[in-house]
Amino acid sequence: MKSLNPLTLSLVFLIPQILTIRSSLATTVAVLKTQSQIVAGADSMGLFVTGKKRISHRFCKIHQVHEFFIANAGFYDTRAGQRLNITEIVRSVTKKGDPLAVSVNRSSSAIVSALSQALSDARKDDALYNLLVRGNVVTFFFGFEDGMPAAYVDRTIITPREQSSTPLIESTQEKCGPSCIPPDGHPYLIYTQSEAMDDFRSKNPNLLRHDPVAFVRSAILSDIAANKNRSGPPVDILRLDQSGPTWIDKKPNCP
Repeated sequence: MKSLNPLTLSLVFLIPQILTIRSSLATTVAVLKTQSQIVAGADSMGLFVTGKKRISHRFCKIHQVHEFFIANAGFYDTRAGQRLNITEIVRSVTKKGDPLAVSVNRSSSAIVSALSQALSDARKDDALYNLLVRGNVVTFFFGFEDGMPAAYVDRTIITPREQSSTPLIESTQEKCGPSCIPPDGHPYLIYTQSEAMDDFRSKNPNLLRHDPVAFVRSAILSDIAANKNRSGPPVDILRLDQSGPTWIDKKPNCP
């Protein structure tokens, strides 16, 4: 998340050449978990791969799926019925009432499968294939599990291999389930890679402990200020506790 990363550069230069899909690159997401609640936030900027409108500030990156929520970053398709619509992928392989950890595992496998098929379909389009083969999808999952807040992040990364025509697709997870309590009493925090948010976190430990909503909002705004080329306002903020979800800030176009 430092100025333009290689994937963003690929998008900028390849936009005029790619005609087959209208996928997008989205970035800044933060999820903070305390012992009683979860606060999640996301910026609103996305970079379209194709189409006349290359940049949008109306991206809705936080979505409800059954009893839990997800937030997307990385490469995905925002249109309904598309192979890389991550929200639809997650919804199609999860069931209401399943433990959140089970939903994360099922979704992770489905995302890997979708990316693999998308790569196969793009073989005849060099520009699109070269974009996808260096792509990644980061999906945050959060909700209540066994009556306690739980947060997970699944990172699916595509890596070209010199000795093989088939790229490597790997998925890794970071987990803080219902029994996960940080040993020092600080809230558990996960976010998209960002030096600006790393710096903000290190300089604001009291805000992190005592005002989760203010911390998440300010951390995302710090990332936007440092990386205006790929992150932008407004910031959507969702709080989730035993009484249910509460939108602190939400764009009118978001569900």
